[in-house]
Amino acid sequence: MQYSIVMPVYKRSNVIELSFNSILKQTLKPLELIIVDNNTDIRETEILKDIINSYRKKFIHPARYIKSLKNSGSQARNMGANMSKGDFVAFLDSDVVLDKDYYEILLNYFSVNKKLIAIQGLDRSLLLDPKTNNRLKLIDKLIYLFEDFFETSSLFNRRNGYVSPSLAVAHPNVQTDFEVKSEWISTCAGIFKKYLFNKYEFPNQFITYSNNEYVMFSYSLFKNNEGEMLYTSKAKYKDIQTSFGRINRIQLMYQIETYDLYIFINLFEFNIRNLFIYFKSRIGHLIYYLTRLILNKNTSIKFYFHSVFSIFYPLINIFSIIRNDLSFYEKDFPIK
Repeated sequence: MQYSIVMPVYKRSNVIELSFNSILKQTLKPLELIIVDNNTDIRETEILKDIINSYRKKFIHPARYIKSLKNSGSQARNMGANMSKGDFVAFLDSDVVLDKDYYEILLNYFSVNKKLIAIQGLDRSLLLDPKTNNRLKLIDKLIYLFEDFFETSSLFNRRNGYVSPSLAVAHPNVQTDFEVKSEWISTCAGIFKKYLFNKYEFPNQFITYSNNEYVMFSYSLFKNNEGEMLYTSKAKYKDIQTSFGRINRIQLMYQIETYDLYIFINLFEFNIRNLFIYFKSRIGHLIYYLTRLILNKNTSIKFYFHSVFSIFYPLINIFSIIRNDLSFYEKDFPIK
């Protein structure tokens, strides 16, 4: 059972060796490792190439380098998936460290279940997240209740891995072992059957960080009944969640609101329930943005303005979004 690892990289040369080392230790080796350089600057590219060259001597199978013409996480995943030679495409973020038996455990599921098209393991970071810990302090409980009510973040202790119209994804109780069907698979460390990329792709219009591109892709598979997807705690990894390669906070707010509305329009029915859940979550986002500024004692009028305007920004451009045209976002937030 051969699989290809596809790893998009943008300014992560300081942590990528941790991810490489975890690949080297895998009990089931990949057919190839495809690193897609998300159009980083010359200096960062040279550092990355040097690191890759030093690891090529250690990898049993080829480590291939591809330079993307655009800084887009979505396009990088599409490029890597289309160029891969394995039966399975294993996406891996460059700041993720895998348990040594991660791929062996997950790929065995495909041998048992012929209907399975995608699978993911559990992020160990969630085990340390205060939202999933039963011993919450009062302030943590209040934050969790807020996020849960408005669905502004991941949802926990659900019976299966579903996608809410708010674009929040649900997790089962991560404090216990689980194996559940899921409507979403993270590209952080998820595995997909290669043939899916003959028909589906990540949204090419998404640029830079590409917020929620994995929801758009995997929930489309679920909606179209392509097969079963599984979320299990039997295989684990750790997302270091480095701040390198991220976009600034103001741009992130605009990207979240724009891409989420685009995904909602394309994947969810326009009924009262779905619209209520979606717009309730936007109110939650606004409260969160403003509260964070207040708690950080930020007195900049600019940040308060953007916190409010980012909520209305995609609505102002809704007719473009309905036409599947996101060029307005790239024009307002050009790639640097």
